[in-house]
Amino acid sequence: MRSYLPALALLCLLASCSTPHDPTVLDLTYWRFDGKLSIQEGGRSRVVNINWQQRGDSSDIHLNGPLGIGDVHIRTIGNQLIIDTGGNSQVYPLDQDLVIEGDSFRLPWKRLAYWVQGLQGPDMAPIEGTFLQDDWSVSILDSDNNGPILIVLSHPEVRLRLKVRRWQRSTVKGTANQI
Repeated sequence: MRSYLPALALLCLLASCSTPHDPTVLDLTYWRFDGKLSIQEGGRSRVVNINWQQRGDSSDIHLNGPLGIGDVHIRTIGNQLIIDTGGNSQVYPLDQDLVIEGDSFRLPWKRLAYWVQGLQGPDMAPIEGTFLQDDWSVSILDSDNNGPILIVLSHPEVRLRLKVRRWQRSTVKGTANQI
C-alpha cells in the first residue's frame, strides 16, 4: 500500500494544480464583408457602399454614398439600434424603421444578419434559392466558398440588392474581458 502513496499524492497534487474549465470563455464568430447596396423604394433607386462587421450578435454597418445625408453608421447592440448620421447619434429599439430621405421602412435587423450570410435564422437551414419570412422575400442569386455574393431582399415597400465584393470570417475565442 505504501508504494502507491507517493503516486497517489502526486496525482492529487497535479489535479489540484489543474485549471478548472472557465464557464465565461466565449467562442464568438466574427465576420465582415464590403460591397454595394442598391435601395429601391418609392420609384427611386440609390446605390451605396456598405461595410458590415459582425461580432456575435452585435453589428457595425457603415453606409456611404449619395443618400443626401452623407455617411451613415448603424450599430446593433443587444436590443438597441444606434444610427449616427454626420455626428448626430440616435438610439432606437431594434425594431425601429430605417428612414432614408424622408421615406421609412422597417428592416428586420436581427434576421438581416443571418440573411446576408445565406442563413434563414439561428440554427436554421441555409437559404437555397428564395424563401419568404415576415413579408420579405430573400433570394441568394450567387455565392462563392465564403458566402453569398449577390442577395436580393424584397418587401412590398422596398427592394434591397446586395453585391458583396469581399468576405472575411474568423472565430474569436477568449473570456468576456478579452473579446
